[in-house]
Amino acid sequence: MNTNQYKVIITPTAYKEINKIYDYITEELCAENAAKRLMEKVEQEVQRLKHAPQIYTKIEKIDELKRNYRRIVINNYTILYTIDEENKTVFVSHMYYGRRNYIDNRAL
Repeated sequence: MNTNQYKVIITPTAYKEINKIYDYITEELCAENAAKRLMEKVEQEVQRLKHAPQIYTKIEKIDELKRNYRRIVINNYTILYTIDEENKTVFVSHMYYGRRNYIDNRAL
C-alpha cells in the first residue's frame, strides 16, 4: 500500500444502507440497470477517498465522538464519511436518499 494512501472502511451500517438502496431501486422501482450504475458511481467515489479524502465538503454534523463528517453527493444520494488522519483511515458511515435530513438524524 502506498504510504500516501488511506485505508477505506465501509461500516456495517453503511453496507446495510447501500444494500437497502440497491434493493429498493431494483425491486420497487424495477430499475436494475439504474441500481447497477449507481453502485458503480458509489464504488468510484469511495475509491477516490483512498487518495484524496479531503476532496469533499465538510458538513455541519459532528457526532458524539467529535468527528467531523464530509459528504459525497451522487445523483439523489448522499454518502457521509469521516477521516481518521492519525491512522490514515476513512470510515464510510452512511448512505442516504438525498432529501433525508441526515444532519439532524440522531441515529448517527
